[in-house]
Amino acid sequence: MQCKVCGQDNPPEAGFCGNCGAVLATTAEPATPEAIPTPPTVTPEVQAEYIGFWVRFVAAIIDAIILGAVYAILSIPVFLDLMLFPPLRFSLFLLSWLYFWLFTGLKGQTPGKMVVGIKVVNVRGEKPELFLAAVREILGKFISGAVFCLGYLWIAIDEEKRGWHDSIANTHVVKVEPKE
Repeated sequence: MQCKVCGQDNPPEAGFCGNCGAVLATTAEPATPEAIPTPPTVTPEVQAEYIGFWVRFVAAIIDAIILGAVYAILSIPVFLDLMLFPPLRFSLFLLSWLYFWLFTGLKGQTPGKMVVGIKVVNVRGEKPELFLAAVREILGKFISGAVFCLGYLWIAIDEEKRGWHDSIANTHVVKVEPKE
């Protein structure tokens, strides 16, 4: 089945494009009026497999390890001279926001999400554009964490496994189909 967004060929049973993450819709071939007198039926879109709390938590731990290694490398020269130079702490804070925002906006997944095989998608099943990724990763995650991290724990009880940050940006986290 060919993706209508990026043109990638996917296996017929795939629900999402392995290249861009777009939802693949199946359509029935229209029947000839002579063969069947009833109107052709419309086949619904393939349903997404939403990803829950624990897989997303593992992805977040992997991202934290990556960011921690980057912080450690960047902090060594300054730490030896000035012991936690305040502008460095602020720049590392901005670096983490840039990391999540740009990876989500440009690829739909951070390296942690890539490792566990999940992706952030918008309502059309595509990677979110940069503005939507900023809303999700900066504003939405701030709100999700502001009240005892209830916005993140919400993933465990929500029917579509969405945190508050997902609801604010109207995104979902779905499984990425492996490329063959």
